[in-house]
Amino acid sequence: MTQEQKEKSLARFFKALGNIGIDTECLKEKYGEKLMNAPFKNNNEEGLATEGTLLDTIVMVLTPYAVKLNELLPEEKRVPKEKIVKVCLLHHIAKAVKLIPNDNAWEIEKRGILFKYDNDLPSIRTGLHSLAMAQECGITFDLDEVEAMTVNDMDLQDPQTRFHAGTLATIVRMANEMTYTQFKK
Repeated sequence: MTQEQKEKSLARFFKALGNIGIDTECLKEKYGEKLMNAPFKNNNEEGLATEGTLLDTIVMVLTPYAVKLNELLPEEKRVPKEKIVKVCLLHHIAKAVKLIPNDNAWEIEKRGILFKYDNDLPSIRTGLHSLAMAQECGITFDLDEVEAMTVNDMDLQDPQTRFHAGTLATIVRMANEMTYTQFKK
């Protein structure tokens, strides 16, 4: 991605957050540059491990999938669109600080692992870390949003997660799966 494309993705990301009433100043100040340059994934199997793919993937692919999935539900089961957009935009933001360039030439060449997880950060999953970063910037979440922010961290073998997740969490999980499937080679 060119610098101009990354800057446009960053602007779209913050505009989308602003459109749902979220103050973005803290996120811009603390994480703007890192968000703009972050990859969506650490390995390049799907082509999503290059600088700048995080925000573009979140805004242009994942969030629209989630909104469309919600629209498929009967009206009485739908989740407010603002909740879906909020969670989709924010639940991967920790990748901006967690993923750093890989310095292992063999892993890069043979396995396509272009980024690695920063071992100097707390050992918490991406959704929980993203939740903490957002809360650090004054963004609040209700219980179903917390569940959805951390849904990708949960074990699908756990019956509580698999059969009793709320609608918002289910939509977010499915949108993530659809996003990964779209880019699968």
